[in-house]
Amino acid sequence: MTKQGELYWVTAHEIGHNWFPMIVGSDERRYAFMDEGFNTFIDVYAADEFNKGEYAPKRDGEYAPGKGNPADEIIPYLKDTNAPTMMARADQFPEKYRHPIEYFKSAFGLVLLREVILGPDRFDYAFKKYIQKWAYKHPSPEDFFRTMNNESGEDLSWFWREWFYNNWQLDLAVRFVSYTGGDAKNGVDITIANLQKMAMPCTLELILKDGTKQDLQLPVETWMQGDAHTVHFNTTEPVQSVTIDPLHKLPDSNRSNNTWN
Repeated sequence: MTKQGELYWVTAHEIGHNWFPMIVGSDERRYAFMDEGFNTFIDVYAADEFNKGEYAPKRDGEYAPGKGNPADEIIPYLKDTNAPTMMARADQFPEKYRHPIEYFKSAFGLVLLREVILGPDRFDYAFKKYIQKWAYKHPSPEDFFRTMNNESGEDLSWFWREWFYNNWQLDLAVRFVSYTGGDAKNGVDITIANLQKMAMPCTLELILKDGTKQDLQLPVETWMQGDAHTVHFNTTEPVQSVTIDPLHKLPDSNRSNNTWN
């Protein structure tokens, strides 16, 4: 990183602390993620806007320090059985986990919530309501969770449980692909599975032999009644490939089973 880049990141981050925890007065000594994590989250989008993205995307010691895909870089910490959860007190964190969990995991969790789960419109409305409601007060994590649930109009308790209260893993897989009735003209049946405890909505991409592509957005409710689900696509052409999460937005711990060819 250039010296100019370092100066930008430090300055932007410290200015952000005017919001968290100075205006929204969360207890950073008890729940550091409500200070450093939320602030790192707004840094991600500030980088995209500042000077037409001169220092974007945000990749530094606070967020995706390996300069790669955040969804991939967070996986080692989800697999680490010694890693504390974000609900642990700040003074209980070993130094090696301070940035990865308090900053990176918290910020990336909010990116997932905005980009994958709620969408920017609903997330931005709810997050602004949280700031407005709790300005000059002292919210707890539960206050944040309840506000986001209420203002987004969605019960997100499953997400708070898996991302903030626990360090669960995600492993989505394409298990079986078969033509309905043995004939491609009747469509194709695709069975996908969730092999770990974390649940997430996902994109299922189907590419046909003629090169056409179909995408299906599957909600988190896909996993409500079981860890396997069969999806039917109406097609008349043979299938070339089926892929879960083709854009690698999710922290899938095993991408080798995401694609069927």
